Amino acid sequence: MKIGYLMKNAAGADLFDTSAAANNNTLALQTAVPVGPLTATIGYSSDSTTSASNNTFGVSTSMSAGNGTVSIAYISSDNDTADATDTSISYSTTLGGAALAIGYASTDKDGVANTNQTTASISQSIGTGASVFAEFVNRDGVVSGETSAVTLGSSFAF
Repeated sequence: MKIGYLMKNAAGADLFDTSAAANNNTLALQTAVPVGPLTATIGYSSDSTTSASNNTFGVSTSMSAGNGTVSIAYISSDNDTADATDTSISYSTTLGGAALAIGYASTDKDGVANTNQTTASISQSIGTGASVFAEFVNRDGVVSGETSAVTLGSSFAF
């Protein structure tokens, strides 16, 4: 289990004066819990300032599926101006010598159109630290701007 706490006091005698009115603090917890054959990672954070507060909860897990790994995550954020949830699933595997990944994410935020994002990528090593890759992203629910992108490229490791 991981636990973190940060406090900053903007108006007290020093940054650690807990009696002042302008305290800003953040608390975060993370733990891994066995759930049958899976391990769920669970996290919580609470951020409080003099002008706003935000509480976020998330859980994620992954498991072997077929020749690859499927990962699932859920995040819920509750703050003063808008609540939001994000749910995602992804699958990664190898196909021949290439690494292949696909994913889907859906975000629901108060006052904003829901967004859904689909991603796919493939990467193939071509030897001596070099590889070529292709990536695709499609997003709907976007108010304006680009909603799809394709990237082709190469990378080199030294």
